[in-house]
Amino acid sequence: MINETDYGRALFELAREQQADKAVLEELAAVRRILEQEPRYAELLDSPALPKEQRLSLLEKAFGGLSQYHLNFLKILCEKHAVKQYAGCARVYGDLYDEAHQILRATAITAVPMTQAQLSALTDKLRAMTGKTVVVKNTVDARVVGGVQLRLGGVQLDGSIRSRLEDLRRSLAGVIV
Repeated sequence: MINETDYGRALFELAREQQADKAVLEELAAVRRILEQEPRYAELLDSPALPKEQRLSLLEKAFGGLSQYHLNFLKILCEKHAVKQYAGCARVYGDLYDEAHQILRATAITAVPMTQAQLSALTDKLRAMTGKTVVVKNTVDARVVGGVQLRLGGVQLDGSIRSRLEDLRRSLAGVIV
């Protein structure tokens, strides 16, 4: 087991120092998708049954086109039998990238898909409030009923009709008649 935070931070700091943080971020997303689609490949790269040289050779063949920093990072994970923890390292890297570039990712949960105009208006409002570049992703959940639940930066704002109905139900339950 490795500390994903330490490893993700180390890769980020190296990439940032080399002014390659955006390129590595894009590579991380691509490799993460591949490893998620082929989880047995990560298991193979972590397997102590396969000699280290063979595992490293497999990495070279599969990911030889990556930046040298990123490929070396994968090799270190492979040597430590920690390729399965790649996604966690990538998540830490992404968080650090967003922080360094003043990017705030938000999720707007609505009962029906938001229109492009609604997404743009919400993005503009959040940008004005935070002073950061805002990236809003819309997820649909019929349980919301109406309105919007907003998750951003570890905070959840709930302006949904469902939450208002829940508040009303709780207050009515407390009324003695």
